[in-house]
Parts: sequence; C-alpha cells; structure tokens
Amino acid sequence: MQKMIRVALTGYGHWGPNYLRNLQFMDQVEVPLVCDKQEIVIRKIQKYHPQVKAVSDFDFLLNDDSIDAVIIATPAMTHYDLAKKSLQAGKHTLVEKPLAIKVEEAEELVELARESKLTLMVGHTFLYNPAVRKMKEYIDRGVLGKIYYLQATRTHLGLIRNDVSAVWDLVPHDVSIFSYLLGDKPKRVSAVGVGHLNPALEDVAFVNLFYDNQIIGNIHISWVDSNKLRQVAVIGSKARVLFDDLNPLERLRLFEKGVSIDKPYDNFGEFQLLLRDGDILSPKIEAQEPLQNVCLEFIDSIRSGKPPLADGANGLAVVRAICAIQTSIDRGGEPVVISNSKSAEVGKHGSK
Repeated sequence: MQKMIRVALTGYGHWGPNYLRNLQFMDQVEVPLVCDKQEIVIRKIQKYHPQVKAVSDFDFLLNDDSIDAVIIATPAMTHYDLAKKSLQAGKHTLVEKPLAIKVEEAEELVELARESKLTLMVGHTFLYNPAVRKMKEYIDRGVLGKIYYLQATRTHLGLIRNDVSAVWDLVPHDVSIFSYLLGDKPKRVSAVGVGHLNPALEDVAFVNLFYDNQIIGNIHISWVDSNKLRQVAVIGSKARVLFDDLNPLERLRLFEKGVSIDKPYDNFGEFQLLLRDGDILSPKIEAQEPLQNVCLEFIDSIRSGKPPLADGANGLAVVRAICAIQTSIDRGGEPVVISNSKSAEVGKHGSK
C-alpha cells in the first residue's frame, strides 16, 4: 500500500476550495490542515469541513512534522515568502501562478528545491487541460504543418484584483501554453498596456512574443471588456486549431485550411501559393478537470521524485517572460530581450 501523503493548504479564497475538493477525493492523500488569515474564512472552513483543522498561523503548518507537502493558493505578492518558508521546512511545495514576481526570487526558489531534493510545482493548470494537450499532439504530429503564429484572447469584466495587474494575473496562462505547445521559450517581447481602473496596475494589454523560426505569439488580455473570451489559436501552413475554453460542446476545432509556398522559387515570377481547403473537425476531448490533473501529478511527483511538467524551472521561465513584458510596457512597447542570467532587467513589479 502506498504511503499516505499529508498535504496542508494555505489560502482558501478563489482556488483554495477547489484544491481541497480535489485532494479530498484522492486515494492515500489527506488534508488535515488549512490556513487562512481571515477569521470569517476559518469559520467557513470549520463549518463545511469539520474534519479539517483551520488555523491562521502559517508557521503552524510548517512546524507539523507529519505534513509532507504544502499548497500555496494566496495572492501573488506572498508566493515567494511562503514558498521559501515551506521549502526550508522540508515540505514539497505547489504554488499557484505566478511562482514569484521577481526573477531572482523565482531563481532562488528553484535552487532551494533542487538543493533540498523537494518537488516544486507551479499551478499552470492549462498545461493539464486535455484540449491543450490535444493541440500539442496536433503540432507534434505535423497536422498543422509549419507553425506561423499563435494568438490568445483572455477578456472579461473581472475578476479584478488589487494586488497585481491583469498582466501578472492573466498573461502567465498563455505564456505557459505557448511555450508548452512550441516546446520553446520566447526570446524577446514587445507589449503595451494601460490601467483604466487603477493607473498603477494595467487592466488591458497587448503582448507580442517572438520565438525561433519566425514564430510570433500574440496575447490580448483585459479586465474591462464586457465580451468574455478564453481562446487560443495556432495557425499553421496546413491547418488552424482553435481552443475555446467557454464552449463545452466544442472546446477544440481543427480547420483543415492553410496556405504555403508551393515550391522554392528564384524570382517573383515563379512565386506560387498552395491553398489547402478541407474539413472542420471537432475532436472528442476527454472530460477531465485540469486542476485534478495538477493535483495528481503533484502527488505522483512527491512519490516518484519525477519532476512535474509545470515544475519550478517552468515557472521560472514564465516569470522571466512576464518581467520582460512588464519592462516593455513600462518603456512604451520597446522590445525587450528575455535573458536567462540572474542579472536580467525587469519592470516595476520586479527588480533588477
């Protein structure tokens, strides 16, 4: 029989209840402790989950030697401090995105987990979405042909936050999706954004990411657009695939249409296009909750020692990209190269 894994959860706000629900249905997993600073939330936990001990002191979780792992579902500004304490206490740690809001903080967490031989995972839930994984399958099989560009739209009137901008709240989703689909990291970025509701925090932004092989990724995010959209499209020479997270009947559609150069040419007179026109397919996507898949991989990583897909290094790469995006916004859209060095320059939500 497998060893019981005891997990403590801190933060019972937007995502915390979902983590608790998924973990409680997993075999050989127990959640004996939940932490939240708000007394009203603690009373709520005690009412609906009487078998769980609710506390307000995070150190109480860390000092319990029976706790194997900690899940951090708190505001982004707190991620670094809480994750560092958790790793230093010898706990496997799952952090909601983003891993941190400074490059050097994310680098420190990754190194600390490596030295301590602990699992560090980031809640990039879309990497565990069956529809996104099907998109990856299409790309890897060459169904789309040569990839031209990727485009994502993530708009809605809320959830509006006051701790981080929409860039830090929403863009990590699509940066992680793009990098997963391409098996590559963006090399440079260019972005513009403004804060209409709070001048200090962007609530709308347009982001361009540049990858190898002339591939461009474009992201539009907004907290002030009344049209709610959650879409990711990948356009290739042979086909286009669209992921619509708000369409429960057809989350994924493959358009077998594309355009490419028919053959190599020496001059414009020999230039010919090859147009492809085919079916529109809606593949069957297995009904799975992505967060459940996240929890399953986290527990499996603890047991096996195998790094999860959304490991600390993955989270660090996303933080580097978001910091570069923020710097570009601060500079009015100036292109910014994403550096892998510890001296990488970042924007107002990070440090140098």
